[in-house]
Amino acid sequence: MHDASSQSLITDPNHPLIQRFRSLRTAPGRAASGLYVIEGIRHVFHAAQAQTRIEQLLIAPKALKNPAGRKLARRLRRAGTPCAIVAPELYERMSLAAAPQGIAAILRQKWTPLNAAQPNEGSSWLAVERLESPGNLGTMIRTSEAAGAAGLILIGCAADPHDPVAVRATMGSLFSQKLVRTTAREFVAWSGRRRLMLVGTSPQAARDYRTIRYEKPLVILVGSEKRGLSDGLCRACNSLVRIPILRSGVDSLNVAVAAGILLYAALDQRPPLP
Repeated sequence: MHDASSQSLITDPNHPLIQRFRSLRTAPGRAASGLYVIEGIRHVFHAAQAQTRIEQLLIAPKALKNPAGRKLARRLRRAGTPCAIVAPELYERMSLAAAPQGIAAILRQKWTPLNAAQPNEGSSWLAVERLESPGNLGTMIRTSEAAGAAGLILIGCAADPHDPVAVRATMGSLFSQKLVRTTAREFVAWSGRRRLMLVGTSPQAARDYRTIRYEKPLVILVGSEKRGLSDGLCRACNSLVRIPILRSGVDSLNVAVAAGILLYAALDQRPPLP
């Protein structure tokens, strides 16, 4: 590969690649292309580590001051990754990061069809219905990886995991998690065929989340921030559980926090509370 100095420097904000990058910040742009963007050394590193194909690498050499970031960029370019060199002032204007690090990439979205998701005896999944906040979704993806879950099933019109806010909140965990999008009806049929244990959350549930045995393969279901799980999915659950709130001034838990509590409860196989 040639070094950065031998490539043309992109300075025009109307350059097709810059326009493409900006369009991928929007939901219509991502939906039309099947692509998305990542920014920062951590995210590009995790993408490379997961052997995710990078469609286009963008580097602002004068802004990429971190030695590890420079080394990563050199390694990717030597491996044949398409690379564009962007003027630092242009990169700063196009970046959404609070402190732009001078490296970004365009990737292709990777979705797993529902029927291709084959839970094994030791696996757990997190399913979310009608989730609205991309930040919450990104946090769930990060927590799902930390708790050893296989991935996330997005039911209905849930938030976009490739939204820049969601991607940033994953802190690089996006590349290890399988992503499935489906309808409630398809999900119920799929889980029934595979005899999965479905555990849903509801503030009205009679049982404390610590009083049940989490059997795998397992799917933990959480609903939207405002409405919770739909009645249909509540009925499909083997168990509905609540997370106790001990202070009267707290109306509810953040949905990403609730998902994390149940994911880690599923790891704890001690005898349930009486």
